[in-house]
Amino acid sequence: MVLRLIFFAAVGALLGGAVVEYVGPPDAGWAIISIALPVAIISGTFILIGRSMAGGVAVSKDDLRRALDSRRLGLARVDAIRQTGTQINDQPLCEIDLTVRPIQGEAYATTLRTVVALTELPAFQPGVQRQVAILLDGGPEVAFVDGELSPSEVGNLTVPDRSSVGFVPIASHTRISGGRRKGPLIGVGRRGRPLRLLVFTAVAVAVAVAVVAPYREAVAQTVEAVLDGRAHVDMRQPGPLAQAQAALEREIGHDRVSSIYVTPDFVIVEAPVTAGTTHTDRWMYRGGQVEHSGAVSIQPKSATEAFSWEDVDLAGILPAMEEAASQSGLPVDDAGATVMRTWGGAEAVSSGEKSGPIEINFSLEDDYETASFRMSADGSGLTRD
Repeated sequence: MVLRLIFFAAVGALLGGAVVEYVGPPDAGWAIISIALPVAIISGTFILIGRSMAGGVAVSKDDLRRALDSRRLGLARVDAIRQTGTQINDQPLCEIDLTVRPIQGEAYATTLRTVVALTELPAFQPGVQRQVAILLDGGPEVAFVDGELSPSEVGNLTVPDRSSVGFVPIASHTRISGGRRKGPLIGVGRRGRPLRLLVFTAVAVAVAVAVVAPYREAVAQTVEAVLDGRAHVDMRQPGPLAQAQAALEREIGHDRVSSIYVTPDFVIVEAPVTAGTTHTDRWMYRGGQVEHSGAVSIQPKSATEAFSWEDVDLAGILPAMEEAASQSGLPVDDAGATVMRTWGGAEAVSSGEKSGPIEINFSLEDDYETASFRMSADGSGLTRD
């Protein structure tokens, strides 16, 4: 049961990782997948091994000692032995048909699954009789023991023909512990299947949701894009761009920026660490997440270079690109737009302080031609350079 829960949790993590890889930042999902995949493979392998061992009996020393002390002993004849095709540690997993004659109680037939070392196969050939400890009253679980029965007890026991006794199967996925037969919390048979499926599905979904939850904004954006006929989010669209602005403002702590770079896949801003200062860092929004990469290589000369998000009509960027494409005959494709202050004159250039108006710049291109465009921060005055 626990292995199956682990397996389905890993499956949920794999599904969540695949979603994150599609909607989130590059390689974000691979970190999850690289952990979940080995867990799923290992747990799945152990589940298959456990399934092949169904009908087997694991015997603890305490339960064996309890059976021996209670003299729950008997004689068992090997009626048939079959290899299942499964090997554990290079030793064959076998099905052994047994007919058991206890010292006390009725004889019965059963089939035991157990690993038989290659060197021990002769001791399990059909017709061989083995002394057994019967782990619970009435069986059918047994453990092979040697020398526990006296010669007289062995002489008084006659193992009947298998066809003359009732068959008592060993319940799958059970174990003997503390003198009791214990099974999984949820039945493994046909009757327990609906509940198992419900529990396993719930675990997989819960883990998938937990993995995807930090990227729920990206998921919502992607769903909206797909419904709009696009495979991926375009950050130049007004909706995602507004969400990027809100997320960046929250992360930065104020609304002042010195530059904005908008592409279909991400939005990068350079902004003062504290409003009113020149100490400037870079932040990136993509896949619903904000990444802070630290100080920019070229720091502003003056705090006046910064401007407010509200000074720029970001929603007008994509319509302006489409208008520029109509004018020039060049495709919009993956064009990005830059928003920053202009120099504001030769004196500003010589001083290195940008003091001019805010301007939006972008370029369109194909295999043969490139055209640059600029416009005012409010989206007006589209001009080809």
